[in-house]
Amino acid sequence: MRPPIDLPVGWSCRLRRRDFIALLAAPALAPRLARAQGKRPTIGVLALNGSETDPGLVAEFLRGLADLSYVDGKTATIAVRYATGEQKSLPALAAEIARLKPDVIMADTASPIKAARSAAPGVPIVGAVMGFPIEQGLIASFARPGGNTTGMASNVEGMNGKLIELGKELVPQSTRMGLLVDPGGSAAALMQRSFEAAAKESGLDFHSAEAHVVGELDAAVGRLADAGSAFMCIEPISMLNLELARIAQIALARHLPTISNRPDPPDTGILLAYGVDYIENYRRAAIFVDKILKGAKPGELPVEFPTKVQLIVNLKTAKALGITVPATLLVRADQVIE
Repeated sequence: MRPPIDLPVGWSCRLRRRDFIALLAAPALAPRLARAQGKRPTIGVLALNGSETDPGLVAEFLRGLADLSYVDGKTATIAVRYATGEQKSLPALAAEIARLKPDVIMADTASPIKAARSAAPGVPIVGAVMGFPIEQGLIASFARPGGNTTGMASNVEGMNGKLIELGKELVPQSTRMGLLVDPGGSAAALMQRSFEAAAKESGLDFHSAEAHVVGELDAAVGRLADAGSAFMCIEPISMLNLELARIAQIALARHLPTISNRPDPPDTGILLAYGVDYIENYRRAAIFVDKILKGAKPGELPVEFPTKVQLIVNLKTAKALGITVPATLLVRADQVIE
């Protein structure tokens, strides 16, 4: 009679171990398995600016998603909420998105990111334009963000110092610069300190003026002109970004040259614009979303810095101000408005 066959020692243990590992892996694999079985991912979008009729840069993000085959109602559910520049509406809009149980949220700037994190703890978040993300507590580091947030930084290093250098190039005898500030922005104080430090390093006196609402812009620009500012930089804060054309008109009336880090839209009347092409940022944000939906952890995806920077010079404004733009600056310009 043949003796009973003995199973190899540990065989049953290895079987149970494999089962155990499979069980542990199941939650992480669930999103990918669901997509493989045809489940549409839900992508939330929380934008500080824009609207249903004028989505602005959010349209670039949606185009980026479409290029990656995420189309609302077909291959994905995409829920977009616009705050139309009203920061106070962000918590309620974030709560609406959270109720949809999104797989990932694209919250474009710091304020929407904070609102999304509060409303939907643990849901992966991608930022399109993150200013001072470490200082604001959005990430732990650029290389390893940690937590549930990653995305695109808002500026390249030294941007504010570069704006001041350009101002001195436009107005060579500069001794004082002005900064127009909206203190309601989430990073307003950090930006102001950055500009002030860069001005000091450039040997310029620094003066700032605050405008909380649109109705205060005239008085704020007037204070900077009266203080003897050779040129005025504009903080890249939501309300000020939306009112660049108005600010340019007010400053022109006070004969005050204007410098912004927003090159889009190009013809606002601002004398000189030098900054990041945010179209690229919003397109790249779609790539982050795709990686997360395919299983990547946001805390392990390094934050990326913009690679495309544009310089725009408005010769119409320069002529009205009586300023001759140096040829050395014109040859570096990506666009010259005449």
